[in-house]
Amino acid sequence: MQRLCYSILLAGILAACGTSTTQQQETTTAEQGAITAIASSLPGDPVCEMPYDTSYQEWSVYKGDTVYFCSPTCKGVFDKNPEKYAANLKQGE
Repeated sequence: MQRLCYSILLAGILAACGTSTTQQQETTTAEQGAITAIASSLPGDPVCEMPYDTSYQEWSVYKGDTVYFCSPTCKGVFDKNPEKYAANLKQGE
């Protein structure tokens, strides 16, 4: 939803500036590449091992690091026994 709102806002700004559609599409592609790069650098869900997705909204703090989860279920499982899943965390990235 945020991406859609941001894209609409960006389209409006670019249209007001007289930017061509091709330039608008290049900007959108560059933004998507940046989002993908950020997501690929983050560790995935330590419980189900799904890759990190920018839509993840569940998180916990474990030993000073933020750990993201794909669902409230995975967060609950991790919170009950974080040591069991600590090996699945990619520390130091």
